[in-house]
Amino acid sequence: MKNLIDPQLLADLNKENVTVQEAVKFLDSNPTVTVSNLANIINMDAKKIYNHRYYKATKNSNKEVVSESKVLPKAASKSQQRYSPEEKYLLVNEYLKAGDDNKTELLRRYGLYQADISHWEVQIKQAALEALGKRKARSDKKSDEQKKIEKLEKELAAQEKTTAKLSTLLVLQKKLSIC
Repeated sequence: MKNLIDPQLLADLNKENVTVQEAVKFLDSNPTVTVSNLANIINMDAKKIYNHRYYKATKNSNKEVVSESKVLPKAASKSQQRYSPEEKYLLVNEYLKAGDDNKTELLRRYGLYQADISHWEVQIKQAALEALGKRKARSDKKSDEQKKIEKLEKELAAQEKTTAKLSTLLVLQKKLSIC
């Protein structure tokens, strides 16, 4: 199981008064543990932890955290959290390239769930297969047209051959009739 916590750490977390700062420090040192799992263990509202981490990050740097990714995190509001198809593609690629520890970090950074990434991955695969299917249909169409062209070229060659024979016969007939 991924989110197994060391029993010693679990005992430390189960003490009576775990502060939000301690919870955030624990999460920073253990990136495989999710905020919701930790909040359930220490009986604390996950929103408190999220808010504290957010304010801590903005307090330490007044600038937005710039990641290596070309996609910027969207606003926390669900209604404003829309990603373009290009951004979705980049996020899925970044997620697939990331290690297990970095995957949870990426999901947290962009406010996404693993189900979002899975859904987008399925959409990407379907779109790719559809695009490849259309190309195959076009190539089949060309091969049918190519076959028809070849057939017509053979007929034309046969007609030219018979025309040449007939013209030689006609020339011979004229020569014989003149003599």
